[in-house]
Amino acid sequence: MDRSNIGIVPLNWKYSEASMATYLEGISGYGFKGIQISVAQGNSSEFLAEMAKNNLKCAEIYVAVHMTPDGIEGRSEIETAEIIEVARKTGVEMVVFAVDGTPERDLCATRAATGPQLTDSAYAALAEHVNRFAAVASNYGMKSSFHPHAATFIESPAETEKLMHLLDPQTVGMCLDVGHWIVGGGDPLQAIEQYKERITHVHIKDVSGEVLGRLASGEIASMEDAVVTDKLFVPAGTGVLDLIGTINSLRAHGFDGWLMSEQDSAWEPSEAASGVSYQAIASALQ
Repeated sequence: MDRSNIGIVPLNWKYSEASMATYLEGISGYGFKGIQISVAQGNSSEFLAEMAKNNLKCAEIYVAVHMTPDGIEGRSEIETAEIIEVARKTGVEMVVFAVDGTPERDLCATRAATGPQLTDSAYAALAEHVNRFAAVASNYGMKSSFHPHAATFIESPAETEKLMHLLDPQTVGMCLDVGHWIVGGGDPLQAIEQYKERITHVHIKDVSGEVLGRLASGEIASMEDAVVTDKLFVPAGTGVLDLIGTINSLRAHGFDGWLMSEQDSAWEPSEAASGVSYQAIASALQ
């Protein structure tokens, strides 16, 4: 791993079509080499041209599968197919699957076992959906991974383990978002030891221990409030994440994929937080 592996999921950036050029210049200026793109961005020849001008790669695209406890909502079939097609046209390197958030699970983030759970048939349906579309992506030369995510039906280590047993290891890796793993009650270092080479994509997201404690205790009512209002996620190297230990453990297991810096929201100036994260990740790689 080196700095050419550092990308960004720029959720804390203020993107608009009018600011497209400065948006991508700013991301490139911090040193990032790739980004997560949206469907709209992938369909924009102007956006893709600006990416090329700034030497940015389409590192990933995100697929949120809509679910109830009993199975997949019908709209996901069309949406996933559309996203895979955009990824194919733009040369995306990694398709990241996750379950979309729900209000019920938003209220029990950090306490997944107390909320509604997927039925066994829903787990099977989710695995079938991801396996099938990951096979399509593989035929196009793209990799796929699954992202356990707080405030969704696949948040905790136990939920993740149950699903990963159903996913095809030949076509679906694991996207370890270290921040969401911590929120879900896991230890990133233990996750790396458990899943080893199955981890093919990583989101580097640090966590405020103080805010996490208030969320876990119920003082903060929901994951959304913790993220948006109280800024649960903080720049890499400034929270509870063992960043250097995480990088060293990934390296020990031969990880050579993208390290995607991600911070869902930040205090103003919010984009500057990405510079802090980049420098921390780059230093940990040395």
